[in-house]
Amino acid sequence: MKTWDRAFLPKPTDDPERVRADIDEWGYGLFEGLLKEPLLGRACERLLEQAAAELQRGIAFEDGGPSQQWGQFLDENGKIRPEAFTAANGGINQRLWLLPNKGAVFLDVLEIDPMHEAVGHVLGDEYQLSAFASNIAKPGGLKMNLHTDQWWAPEPTRPGRRNLPVGSMTRSRFDYDPARANTSDMITPAACSNVIFMMNDFTDANGGTRIVPGSHLAGRHPDPERDKDIETIAAEGAAGTAIVTDGRVWHGTGENRTTKARTAMLLTFCGPQYRPQVNFTVAMDKEILARASDRQKAMFGLKIWWGYGRTGHPGVEYIDPRMPGDGELRPD
Repeated sequence: MKTWDRAFLPKPTDDPERVRADIDEWGYGLFEGLLKEPLLGRACERLLEQAAAELQRGIAFEDGGPSQQWGQFLDENGKIRPEAFTAANGGINQRLWLLPNKGAVFLDVLEIDPMHEAVGHVLGDEYQLSAFASNIAKPGGLKMNLHTDQWWAPEPTRPGRRNLPVGSMTRSRFDYDPARANTSDMITPAACSNVIFMMNDFTDANGGTRIVPGSHLAGRHPDPERDKDIETIAAEGAAGTAIVTDGRVWHGTGENRTTKARTAMLLTFCGPQYRPQVNFTVAMDKEILARASDRQKAMFGLKIWWGYGRTGHPGVEYIDPRMPGDGELRPD
C-alpha cells in the first residue's frame, strides 16, 4: 500500500475529471455539489421524516454500539439476530433501508447524470444498484470496522494452494495467504462501493467516513487484527458533496464526537453479474417498478444482461415481475 501526504489527498471538487483521477489514484473522490438544491433539501427532509416515523413505530434499525456493529448479523451459533439492532440493545446510529420505496425523491436521485458517469468510470458500461439506504451517525456512535464493499471478492491465490471456497467467506472471514503478503497482485474492482451523499456537512468530529487512501491497490481485504492501528482520514465536505469510491477501498463510518447527528445517503453499485445486497425485484413496490424509467429498471435488476437475470425467454430486454411465467404446458 502506498504512503500518502495529506496535502495531496482528494479535496472537494466539481470537476468530474479530477474526481475520476482521484478515484484511480486514491480509491475515492469528493464530488462537490453532486446533489444540488432543491433536490438536496427535499431528500434530506424525507429522510429525517422517515427516520422519525420508524423510531416512533419501533421498527428502526439501530447499530453502532459495541455489540451492534453493522455486519454482525449472526450470533455465536450462526443464527440471525434481528432483535439485536435496537436502542434497547445498545444501538445508537440509525439506518434506513430500501429508500426507493420510501419517497419519489429518491427515484429522482437515481437520475443524476454525473453520478452515473462517475460510477461508469469504475464499473464500465453496465451495472446495477446493490443498495440504496441512509446512515444517520448520532452522537456516541462508535467507529465502524474497516471493510471493503466487495468483501466477497476472492483474493488472488497461488497454483496448487487450497483457497477458502467462495461460499465459506463471511464479512469477517477472508482467504489469507501469508506468502502473498508483499505481492502486488490486486483484486479487480467489481463494485463502485458507495456514492455517499453528505446530507449535512461531514467533518472529522461528526463521524465523516473514515478512509485508508490508496488501499484499493492493497490486493487484500483489511484484517481486524493486522490492520487495527492503520492510519485513516475523514472524508470532509459540505452538504451536497458525494464521496465516490472504488469498491476495494478500506473505509467505515467514523465516530461522532459532536452533539448533532451526521446524515448520509448511500448508493452502492455493482456489476450486472453479481448478486446485489437488496433483492429489488422482490422488495420494490410493483407499481413503482412499472413506472420506472429504463435506467431505473436497469438499476433495480430488471434488465437482462447477456441472458442473466431472466425469468423466462433470454431475448427479452426487461423483465416484468408482475407477469407470470408460462408454467407447465401440454399440446392440445
